[in-house]
Amino acid sequence: MECVVQGIIETKHVEALEILLQGLCGVHRESLRVHELCLKSVPNLGLVSSEIRLLCDLEQPEPTWTVRHVGGALRGAGADQISVLVRNMMESKVSKNALRLFYALGYKLDHELLRVGFTFQFHRGAQITVTVSSVNKMLKLHSTDEAVPVTPGYCIYRNPVSQLELFQQLPQLPHL
Repeated sequence: MECVVQGIIETKHVEALEILLQGLCGVHRESLRVHELCLKSVPNLGLVSSEIRLLCDLEQPEPTWTVRHVGGALRGAGADQISVLVRNMMESKVSKNALRLFYALGYKLDHELLRVGFTFQFHRGAQITVTVSSVNKMLKLHSTDEAVPVTPGYCIYRNPVSQLELFQQLPQLPHL
């Protein structure tokens, strides 16, 4: 499961947020440069269309690939009790030929983007990752070097925790 807190901050305030997060987390930031490809299934792959994301971490000396599937939002009485979006998320490391595999399975590229920014990973009863990044679009297919910003500022997003950890920590999480 993942708990997602999202927002947008103006570019001029990013440095102050970084200093605040470093003080709160007690750890140094990690640079972020991720090429994200959104793939959608075609009709013959099941009754319900699915979407997966292939993420390539370009900050590593040898880029690493991850596949992520994010499910629908938690619904029901429990969802009404909390002020954040909770949904199933599955993530796994994959080899660099994963894109060819998903194409062979019938998935099609819907869109791609480049996220550039930084993350803080810390532990406060649960592992929490705060990511601050700008979203950039590709002018040409897979051309990360020519990406241009599409967001007016930086996005703050994604704090993955397990469902059990989430419900144990909810009373202690600060209201953002």
